[in-house]
Formats: sequence, C-alpha cells, structure tokens
Amino acid sequence: MKRTKDLLAMTTSMLKEGHSDLKRNLDGLSPVYAKIIFSRRITLGFSQRELADLAKVGQKTISRAEGGFDNLSTETYNKIFHALSLSVRDVAEAMIQLGIDEQAVTI
Repeated sequence: MKRTKDLLAMTTSMLKEGHSDLKRNLDGLSPVYAKIIFSRRITLGFSQRELADLAKVGQKTISRAEGGFDNLSTETYNKIFHALSLSVRDVAEAMIQLGIDEQAVTI
C-alpha cells in the first residue's frame, strides 16, 4: 500500500512539473479524483453501494469521494481506485484528460 501511495504522490508531482496548466487543478486533488471515480463507477455500472463493498469502505465514503470532499486519506482513495481497477497510470491519464477537456472524463 505504501508503494502505491508513493507512486500516487510521485505522479502528482510529475504532472505538476510537466503540465503547468494543470497545477491549479492538481493542488486540490479531491475534485479531480471525484470526477474520475464517478465516471469510472458509472462506466462499470456499479452503484455506490456495490463500489463501497468492493473497496471495503462505507457507502458514505464513496459519496464523499464523488462529492470532492478533502478529508479522505490517500489509503481510502487507493482502495477505491483498486476496486475500480484503476492503476496509477490510469489515474494520471485521467488527470491529464481533465486538463484538456473539463467536460468529460472517460477511462
């Protein structure tokens, strides 16, 4: 789990350096993660309850994650991303896509 956390932090840092236009979005990751999680959940056809069960978190946690709340831990995001079969690379690519097109994120 620590390695995934380190990779996520490293990816965020690299994106900030390589894509200065994304810096303002990446400084507050919760809203960005919210769009990624919601989009992927809908694409996979999961309800919030189903995703919560897969991620081994509460349904309220999924709701908060999709709402862009700032007080979720990296560990919680990692559980959700894992349940959605999203790698660090997938998340990074979605973040880049968000910088290009704020209207839609598809992974």
